[in-house]
Amino acid sequence: MHPSRGLIALLSLASALSPFGMVVVVPTLSELGRQYGMGYAEAQFLISGYLFGLGAAQPFSGLLCDRLGRRPVLLGGFLVFVLASLACAYTRDIQVLVLLRFLQAVGVSVGTVASRAVVRDTHDAIGTAAAMGTIAAAMGIAPVIAPVIGGLLGGAFGPQSVFIASAVLGAGVLLIVWSRLPETWDPTATPPVNWRSTLRDYRQLLGSRVFMGYTLMFGCVQGGFFAFLAVGAAVFETDLGLGQQAFGLLWGAMAFAYVIGAWLSGRLTPKLGMSRVIYIGMLFTCTAGWGMLLMSATLGVQFAPLMALLALLTGASGLVIPGSMAGAVNYRPEIAGTSSGLSSAMGLVLSGAFSIVSGIVYTGSFVPIALVIAVAATLTAITGWMIRR
Repeated sequence: MHPSRGLIALLSLASALSPFGMVVVVPTLSELGRQYGMGYAEAQFLISGYLFGLGAAQPFSGLLCDRLGRRPVLLGGFLVFVLASLACAYTRDIQVLVLLRFLQAVGVSVGTVASRAVVRDTHDAIGTAAAMGTIAAAMGIAPVIAPVIGGLLGGAFGPQSVFIASAVLGAGVLLIVWSRLPETWDPTATPPVNWRSTLRDYRQLLGSRVFMGYTLMFGCVQGGFFAFLAVGAAVFETDLGLGQQAFGLLWGAMAFAYVIGAWLSGRLTPKLGMSRVIYIGMLFTCTAGWGMLLMSATLGVQFAPLMALLALLTGASGLVIPGSMAGAVNYRPEIAGTSSGLSSAMGLVLSGAFSIVSGIVYTGSFVPIALVIAVAATLTAITGWMIRR
């Protein structure tokens, strides 16, 4: 099958739904906390529950992709996401809401997993890295634009409106996938799936320094991003005197930096090689992470330096993430679904851990958050040693 731009655009949209559903609630966490009688730290369970759902479901999504095909798994998962999103909008019990957020994530977990598998079905190794640049751009734009939408909707219609928006967007993606996505899975090229072979594949992947390097790289570079996002609205309000709508709009400007980084990744990878592009992104990631720590420890939170360093951090992520995703699925292309599911799950759980730590250590000072971001940047650089063949 010859890949087309339309196919990559469709896969980008499917992949972006997962981070959108997770992050769109961030600007409304304070208001949701007040409605349900809980503090900001407790409201973080709405994020961590979602992340746990992604981490728990994605390995199984990958297995199903290699057993049933890409298309039926995508359709079934997105239907679960739409129904869970609608239920989130109408529940008045916080425990039920956290459970529904978990189910949201279980359903939408198929997006990134199946999309990576489809890319590997339809591209060679270099083409996979270039296509991942486009998909990574969409996945990076989603958590940047989502707070803009969440802030505007939450301010105008209340926090429950973000769940309605998720359901509407999910239904739209479901219809597009149903009408446009062909099945790319070739069952004759896939080894028979059984528990013994599955466990053997998992052992080999988990024991591979290269596969684990790309996976940990994906989690750590996203970890710095999510560490700030978890408390970004509070930082903007406390340190800069800006409300949730202003935070959403300013944070949305970071989308341009990420798009530029992902676009450069796609353009530079065929010329410089995937590893060199990744290493350049790592250098910028460390510069941004340690720059934030130095700024906050000496000058405090200053608007212009903070925005510049955030732009550098998101742009660097755009350089690193496409290569890390491509490297993970290229390691064992014959089990692309399984590799994608395991890598994505582990990476998201790791990045989510940074988000949770950030929410725990934040007490009104930005210095601990900057330290978490610097640690994530440093660990990203360390994974560069692991991918050296």
